Amino acid sequence: MDTTRYLDWLEMAKKDLRGAEILFEYKADYGLVCFHCQQTIEKYLKGYLLYKTGVLQEGHSLIKLCKKAAEFNIEFKRYIKDCAFVSTYYIETRYPAEDPLIITEDEVKMCLDITMSIIKLIDITIDNKK
Repeated sequence: MDTTRYLDWLEMAKKDLRGAEILFEYKADYGLVCFHCQQTIEKYLKGYLLYKTGVLQEGHSLIKLCKKAAEFNIEFKRYIKDCAFVSTYYIETRYPAEDPLIITEDEVKMCLDITMSIIKLIDITIDNKK
């Protein structure tokens, strides 16, 4: 059973982020970097929503999680399109395909930038409420 301690979710998310950063630094598979960015955002949003509601949100949709977060902080609305972008790497990077997804370095950098921006918003929000 998944924990309902929001700080545990944020800590797990930071591990995913560190994995993404290491993979990017060593020019490893860009798909894995983007997948870890998706995982980081998902866990960070779930942690934030746990902090706000005390309820663990189900599912993996960054768009749904971001919209839910926007109910508590309107700033999240500006990240809905970004979450849609990062979400494209959730499934496509994990399974073989007839037409493999080609990911550019610029797309990876965009995923990392989006991830860091969402983390910053959540960290500021939670730190201000402690």
